[in-house]
Amino acid sequence: MMREVEVRLKGWKLADAMAELRVWLDRNDCVPVNFDISKERRGVLLVRVVFREDHMANTFQQEFAR
Repeated sequence: MMREVEVRLKGWKLADAMAELRVWLDRNDCVPVNFDISKERRGVLLVRVVFREDHMANTFQQEFAR
């Protein structure tokens, strides 16, 4: 079963977010089904990632939903 995780990163630069998310995915040997990042108002980045495995989705959400 696939699971989508949505997190908002406040105050992050797009390039920094992309780099840190990529490092996390690589370190966890994770290839997401889908990955999308977009800018919202007031310097907030909206990140949506679809995972194949629930435990990876949970771990990702715990790490980035600060």
